[in-house]
Amino acid sequence: MKILAVESSGKTFSVALNENSITIASRYYEYGHIHSEIIIPSIEMMLKDTNTSLESIDKFAISAGPGSFTGIRVGMTAMKTFAQVLSKPIISVDSLTILEKSVIEQKSIKVVAAIDALRNEVYVKQKNKIIIKHVDSFIKDLKKYKNKILIVGNVAEIYREKFSKSLGKYSVSLPHIMNMPKAEVLASIACNLANSNYTDIKPLYIRRSWAEETNKKQKP
Repeated sequence: MKILAVESSGKTFSVALNENSITIASRYYEYGHIHSEIIIPSIEMMLKDTNTSLESIDKFAISAGPGSFTGIRVGMTAMKTFAQVLSKPIISVDSLTILEKSVIEQKSIKVVAAIDALRNEVYVKQKNKIIIKHVDSFIKDLKKYKNKILIVGNVAEIYREKFSKSLGKYSVSLPHIMNMPKAEVLASIACNLANSNYTDIKPLYIRRSWAEETNKKQKP
C-alpha cells in the first residue's frame, strides 16, 4: 500500500511517501507560511524522484490541526481534491497525535504534546479532547512531573526558559526538528487507521481565526 501524506499545520511543511509501512521518501521545508506555493511542486518532485504516479497512491493522509488556519486549509484542499478526483480514501490525524508519535516512549517519563495557540495559550490534549489552556495553567497541571516530563511541540521552544525553570531542563531537551509535526510520522500512523471518504475529513480549528474574532468584537 502506498500512502501520500502532507503535514501543513504550522510554519513548517512536509510531504512523505510511505509504501508497506516504510518511508520511501520525504521532504521537509521550513520557509514560513508559504505552503500554497510549495505543496504541489514538492509533491510532484517527490513522486518524480521515486518514479511514482499520483494515480498509484492507495491512500492520502493529511494533518487536521490545530495550528495555522491557512496551512491547514491549503493542505486539506489539496489532499481532499486528490482523494475526490482519484476516488481514493483519505484519513486525517490531529497534529498533537503526530507529535506524540514522533517520540519513543520512555519509562517513568511523561510525554506531553503541546502547540502554541498564541496569546499565552497552548493547544493540549485533555482526556483525548484537544483544548486551549493558558500556559500558566498548563505548567501548574504538570508540576507534579517535574524532571520526569518531556514536552514535544513548538511551545517547548517558545516557553523554553519558563518550562525549564518550572518543569526541569529535561522537559525542553528535544532538538528543534523533533518539535515539529512531520509527514513521515503521519504516514506511518495512517497505515493502521481505517479509511475515510473525503467528505468526512474536516479541519480541526478549535477556535475562530484572529480575523474572525476581531471582526466579532468590532460589531455593535
